[in-house]
Amino acid sequence: MKAKVSRIALSLVIIAIYVAATTVSVKAWYPPKIQILSPCNMTYATSSVPLTFTINKVASWIGYSLDGQANVTISGNSTLTALQDGTHYVVVYANDTCGTMGSSNTVYFAIDTTPPDISDVRQFPSTDNVLPEDEVKVNATVTDDVSGVKLVTLFYAYANSSGTWIRVANMTRLEGNVWNGTIPNLPYGTNVTYTIFAEDNVGNSITTAEMGYDIHYPVIPEFSPFLVVSLFIMVTLSAVIVYRRKIRSDIVG
Repeated sequence: MKAKVSRIALSLVIIAIYVAATTVSVKAWYPPKIQILSPCNMTYATSSVPLTFTINKVASWIGYSLDGQANVTISGNSTLTALQDGTHYVVVYANDTCGTMGSSNTVYFAIDTTPPDISDVRQFPSTDNVLPEDEVKVNATVTDDVSGVKLVTLFYAYANSSGTWIRVANMTRLEGNVWNGTIPNLPYGTNVTYTIFAEDNVGNSITTAEMGYDIHYPVIPEFSPFLVVSLFIMVTLSAVIVYRRKIRSDIVG
């Protein structure tokens, strides 16, 4: 009976050893499992992004491929540097101690370090023809090729005999890349200066002042001084002519 029990115990030990050996063998054959933690599927406002990841087993070699280029050997977590604006993708590879290679999933991300572009700034009426009753419509083309335009704002300052003020007006998208803002009508003799501010979806921003120009205009009267003088002369001459004709008519009569 004891001999039978001993044989059964021995068999169980042999089975356990076999299962353990088989499990170790399978684990050794199974490729490393790699998970990328950074970068994520998003847009970054920097040209350097951390490359961090986890591996579920000891690795004899680790590397990554950026945008399908040749593998770059690393010893662990690293940093992707000198990234150009635009979209990118990265894959991490690793060999275990048995030489079996594993790879991570492909992570797509984008870089945007450039502020929006502001161009084709136009106003209606033109800078030399703004009357006291006129609202000024300001249009600008604003583009951002990577993350997109988040907001466009019109800052304007105006001064006249009553003082100096600074105001802010949100600009709205008319169509496509054209944005519009409005400066209200202001009294005769007011001098107005304005600049346009634009920000993209990752926080890059710029103003037309930073681009090297501001726009300004004066509010002119409904009749320019030259026109007023001309009208005065014409009225005076007409009055003189009428007066002379009246005198002649009286003399003849």
